[in-house]
Amino acid sequence: METAAGIIPELQNVVATVSLESELDLKEIALKARNAEYNPRRFAAVIMRIREPKTTSLIFASGKMVITGARSEELARSAGRKFAKILIKLGFKDVKFKVCH
Repeated sequence: METAAGIIPELQNVVATVSLESELDLKEIALKARNAEYNPRRFAAVIMRIREPKTTSLIFASGKMVITGARSEELARSAGRKFAKILIKLGFKDVKFKVCH
């Protein structure tokens, strides 16, 4: 797709929201996961990162998750599944993966 000025837009970042359909204990996630940080005085979510696909997730106690940094919708979906899998391995068995946007 080319605009009148000859500029070709290029997708750089996809943001996806996911519902895990389960309440989460953020302190427990931060203590058990290697790739997570949690400072409730600064921000009310766990910040978790994975290398492949290179994405960052904001995980909220309500079970909502926001994934940023993916280069495509397919990679965002893949990252969401990986984050959900990590949470299941940490002991959150009620977690279900459901893409919102």
